[in-house]
Amino acid sequence: MSTRAGRAPIRRTPRPRDRRAQILAAASDLFYRFGYHNVGTEDIATAVGITPGALYRHVRSKEELLASALSDSFERATTVVDRQPPGGFAAVVADLAETAAHGRELGVLWTRETRHLRAEYRAPMLERFFVFLASLTAGLRDARGELSGDDAELLAWCLLAVLTSASYHSAAATPEVMATVLRDMALCVCEARIDTCGVSEEPVAACGETGLPPRVRREALLAAAARLFGDRGYQSVTMEEVGAEVGVTGAGVYRHFVTKADLLTAIVARATESLQLGMSRALSAAATPADGLANAVAAYIDFAMAHTDLVNVLVAEVMNVPQPYRHRIRRAEHDYVAEWVCLLAATHPELDRTAVLFRVHAVLTVVNDVARTSHLRGRPGLVDKVRLVAAGVLHA
Repeated sequence: MSTRAGRAPIRRTPRPRDRRAQILAAASDLFYRFGYHNVGTEDIATAVGITPGALYRHVRSKEELLASALSDSFERATTVVDRQPPGGFAAVVADLAETAAHGRELGVLWTRETRHLRAEYRAPMLERFFVFLASLTAGLRDARGELSGDDAELLAWCLLAVLTSASYHSAAATPEVMATVLRDMALCVCEARIDTCGVSEEPVAACGETGLPPRVRREALLAAAARLFGDRGYQSVTMEEVGAEVGVTGAGVYRHFVTKADLLTAIVARATESLQLGMSRALSAAATPADGLANAVAAYIDFAMAHTDLVNVLVAEVMNVPQPYRHRIRRAEHDYVAEWVCLLAATHPELDRTAVLFRVHAVLTVVNDVARTSHLRGRPGLVDKVRLVAAGVLHA
């Protein structure tokens, strides 16, 4: 082949056999860091070093990328549970922890981004998840014959929350260290003696499931928006839809909130202020760091169970709060977690900082996931059982 003088010959680079895997990995990372709605296929193609046209030879759409990334993660986890490695259920947990340590983004992608999938993608994924959860529950019952079906399922949910908890924070750790920490915490969950709890307490209902709705227009709009943002995602909800929930026009909403971002900011501010007040009460009623930690656990469980809509927004929508207010929210969240860290470090000085950070975030994720799972909230004794699981993770 002839070439023009002074130019190197054009060489075709063979397409890597793992190109699709590269694309899925890049998409997962970008969705995790910036959110599904804030990432375009051009961004994903650029991250891989290909053109958008080349990307579409492997996938049909951004939506398919998200669904495929989640499906691949489920496939790896399902394979671990179905394989039944030597060593019993503890070996299954260790393998799942290893998988989670190499896929840190999975928890956030599942919690925050699956809401944006259409039914044709989401329905089969949910079906696969519940098959996986049923297998995990069965494994727990085999390992601990004294557990009821409900208790085994609750521990399975808590186990998954611990394994995915690293998705919600950025504490540095190598995959090897992370796998070990996640495994040890997950085994503590599996051993929690929740079967000894009584059932004297009433079933927990989330905010909005019972009781009277707010009558003041601004409060009603905040409650409706928190529910809609939590269910469908901030980007997918319009101001008109928020207004329709409380019987006002879009113009009526704008009399209270100039923009949708202002509405989200007000919801997040309400949630973070509530957390800070709860921590203040927990500390003021404590004589020792151990007492303060127990009080903080109880206060957070009470908050999460009563305000699941606010928890949904805190978990999934803070990244959509505009700057500079987002920085202040992140600072408040950091300060809240820092109080937990100080209490746990003082209670267990033998733990290094990595272990302390991972344990605190694991407990917060357990409470969040249980509170946001409606069929679990209807079970008597739930609060005491979650407290036992939290204590096991913090003090093992």
